[in-house]
Amino acid sequence: MNMRKKIITVVLLMSFSQLFAQSGTGKISGTVSDATNKPLQSISVSLLKAADSSVVKMVVSGKDGKYEFANINDGDYIISASAVGHEKNFSRVSVSAANNTVSVPAMQLTEVSKGLTAVTVTSKKPFIETRIDKTIVNVDASPTSAGATALEILEKSPGVTVDNDGNISLKGKQGVIVLMDGKPTYLSPTDLANLLKNTPASALDQIEIMTNPSAKYDATGNSGVLNIKTKKGKNAGFNGSIMVGATTSIYKPRNAVYLIPKSQNSVNFNYRKGKINFFGNYNPNFFRGQNTMNFTNKFFDDNKNIIGYNETETRFKFGNNNHTLKLGLDIYADKKNTWGVVLQGFAFSGHPTPTTVAELQDEHHNIQNRLNSSTDNRIKFKNFSANLNWKHVFDSTGKELTADFDYVVYGNVSDMLLETDYYNSLLQLTGTSYLRGHLPANIDIYTFKSDYLHPFKGGRFEAGVKFSFVKNDNLVNYEKLINDNWEVDKIRSNHFIYDENINAAYVSYSKELKKWSFQAGLRIENTNATGDQVVSNISFKRNNTSLFPTAFVRRNINEKNSLTLSYGRRIQRPNYQDLNPFVYFLDTLSYRQGNIYLRPQYTHNIEVTHAFRDKFITTINYNFTDDVISQIIKQEPNSKIRFSTVDNVAQFRNMGISITAPVSFTKWWNANFFTNVYNNRYKGTYDTIAIDMAFTSFLVNITNNFTLGKGFTAELTGFYRHKAINNLSRMEPIYQVGFGLQKQIMKGKGTVRLNVRDPFAWQKFEGLNQYGLIEGKFLSRPDVRQVTATFTWRFGKSTQQNQPRRRAGSSQDEQNRVGQGGQ
Repeated sequence: MNMRKKIITVVLLMSFSQLFAQSGTGKISGTVSDATNKPLQSISVSLLKAADSSVVKMVVSGKDGKYEFANINDGDYIISASAVGHEKNFSRVSVSAANNTVSVPAMQLTEVSKGLTAVTVTSKKPFIETRIDKTIVNVDASPTSAGATALEILEKSPGVTVDNDGNISLKGKQGVIVLMDGKPTYLSPTDLANLLKNTPASALDQIEIMTNPSAKYDATGNSGVLNIKTKKGKNAGFNGSIMVGATTSIYKPRNAVYLIPKSQNSVNFNYRKGKINFFGNYNPNFFRGQNTMNFTNKFFDDNKNIIGYNETETRFKFGNNNHTLKLGLDIYADKKNTWGVVLQGFAFSGHPTPTTVAELQDEHHNIQNRLNSSTDNRIKFKNFSANLNWKHVFDSTGKELTADFDYVVYGNVSDMLLETDYYNSLLQLTGTSYLRGHLPANIDIYTFKSDYLHPFKGGRFEAGVKFSFVKNDNLVNYEKLINDNWEVDKIRSNHFIYDENINAAYVSYSKELKKWSFQAGLRIENTNATGDQVVSNISFKRNNTSLFPTAFVRRNINEKNSLTLSYGRRIQRPNYQDLNPFVYFLDTLSYRQGNIYLRPQYTHNIEVTHAFRDKFITTINYNFTDDVISQIIKQEPNSKIRFSTVDNVAQFRNMGISITAPVSFTKWWNANFFTNVYNNRYKGTYDTIAIDMAFTSFLVNITNNFTLGKGFTAELTGFYRHKAINNLSRMEPIYQVGFGLQKQIMKGKGTVRLNVRDPFAWQKFEGLNQYGLIEGKFLSRPDVRQVTATFTWRFGKSTQQNQPRRRAGSSQDEQNRVGQGGQ
């Protein structure tokens, strides 16, 4: 057994060994109120061991002042309730086989005099929390988050995979909607990946993973929702944190070894006093990277006889500087009204310089031609968004009305120069060509939404509306150098304008009846779109209205087991970049092109979930998608030039079973285990090509956390995804391990972290495209082997207040669909 297999085996055995370790069955519940018996919301309630006062669990009281601890072992405990400006209160309880359901007498908190100092009880969150309707990733809880990017955190999240192009899949299905603080990024998959690669993990708080969201969410995203929550201050006074970090990638494409520097830094702050909460963060980053891609393509005649080959190697070198700034203000006008504003900007300046060597060979692998291409790209990308929000609470029952208005603007300019040297079969230079392009793109987005919430005994009613308006203006101007003069390339140049309006409304009703819980929702979305190719005078109009029902039924079988059945219909609209018919050159023999004739795809999602003690989760899912949107490779007629485009290619079916198990092996070793076994099938006819591709794959994701004492904690993570079909490509396995170590210093004010990602450089992206007359292998080796060191300093008061509002905004779909040309 080689070293690679030994290490994977050890990681798996360590985590499987006690997978089904038992925990307690006790339950403790109670309420917290003030001196007038008024329920207190968002009070920190801690469960402590009576023997040594160590923290077992922490919860926060709800709107009715109620709290609950579940799955408690037999023993003696202390309940501690605390809040800023109030005296702490305690209550002793005991849990036993004869008394495993304990109701604690109401705990009253009285205000303290101004001279007293508040005391805070703190505890460490687990990296992964499992809930019946979502999985939560607590980013700061992981030592391996040090120096990582948002995309790398997603990559090691349960059920999430990221391919070489940055496309994100959830449980083997593409079409994920990614939200940032509840608002879409309005980016195409490739450009979203670029944004997440340049967003430091230090700016993130949590990631929520929802595979079947309710009607309140936009219907876009056939495989679910990933909501990335950025940090926002929680404490009174002025406080925050500063993180500085340095990363070195160790890249060895062949015999040479390259050390590639990166730097990720962040500043987070919060000022809260009285009715004002001012917060923000700033992230300056310096990024350098390399990647090597190899392609082997076969060429066939109409009888499927091989007539030639194309061997291509592209070496990417890229670097960028980027800055992200976010500022927000919450004004608590009175007990019933809160106003807020959030401003955010992102500036990116990049300089990728890929070089390509392509050999055209005959059927016997004899060289016919060689093309050496080099591309110089200068990319500038700017984004600004503004959110105005309002929240009105009608009364103490929780009835509320919220409203959000968002304005988002994107500006992108890409200037490229492609130089190609041509060689004959004797490798003699025969000529050189030059092509330059100027590709500006501008997108303006206006959205408004309003939501109403009406709780009632045993249930709640929700309703809302949303309106969005998008204007997308793209220009491509290509010029060729002919006889030392630049002449406009009229065939490749173009001007595309796309306007879209979506109007939506939803209602949702939920009710609990003894051991049953029900939720039903209906969302209606009306889409009106127009597209215009100005140069070629080709235009289109599309109007449609669709219904998207959702339903959830849960049965609590007993105290330990519950069963949930859910259904949802969703839509995946083409992102704006894929609708853009422009040509973007990768090199002289390959390019990417959009498709104005793309149609939306519709998906039916069905899930059956069993929960044991609300933490061991087993889910069986079935999904069916019509007119699935997929990347596909085509070949120009009578040419050896191939290009990548997107189209509605076939029907897609996904079915699988997943298991999530957070386990505690010892007091110092906790782990989270996730596995998903699934089968994907594409079936249909594209042009004259019959497509019938199916494969069963599996994914394993394991995170081990170790508490070593004296302020040290460590983490060992690993994931493995077996062979799979993804976007009509047959992918080879992907796997990686990583470990991290962190130490609390400066009396808890500072944290030092060391993180090693993929130390054995195992991760690579390898696959095969094979359909019709297309057959080609590809292999990509990015610089994923990295060593990172970071230092974080926390300043200001540490007494906790209620969590300031994190606005979801009115942008629930549009930002995921923006694309910038040429990136």
